[in-house]
This record gives sequence, structure tokens and C-alpha cells, in this order.
Amino acid sequence: MDKEKVDSLIEWWESFKKDHQGVDFSVYMAQPLMEAFGEDVTEILEYLDTMDEESLLAISGCFEDIYRKFTTDEVWDALEALEKKIA
Repeated sequence: MDKEKVDSLIEWWESFKKDHQGVDFSVYMAQPLMEAFGEDVTEILEYLDTMDEESLLAISGCFEDIYRKFTTDEVWDALEALEKKIA
């Protein structure tokens, strides 16, 4: 995982102050995030679990992409717990 890249992307996305009009999340966040996350699902989930709620909410749109890439019950359960954390 490229944590520096992940942090940079999150910081950039949050800099919009929730005004993301015209900025496609899938193109500008989800795809680059998935690349930066890498291939170690355990590391990804541990990282997400340490994030503050505001940042986690900002990138929660990539949860489906994570599950699509790592389709297991454990990933589903972990993402469900993260969603509850930001609900």
C-alpha cells in the first residue's frame, strides 16, 4: 500500500469542502485509491479501520470497489463495520 498516495488523495478530496460538483468520484478518487491501496486486503482494512470518521466517510464510495476486488465474507463484514462507524 502506498499510504502517502492514499493520504494525499484523501486530503485532496476533502479540500473541496463537500462541493464535489462536476468531479467524478469514480475517476478521480476510486480508481486512484484502488491503485494506491495495492493487493493486501488485510493492510487495506486495517488502514481503513484507523481512519477518522470524516475521512472514512469521504472515501466510503470505494467500499464497493474493495468488495468487488476482494470478495470474501471477511471483507464484507469488515466493510459493514466501517459503514456502521460512519452512520
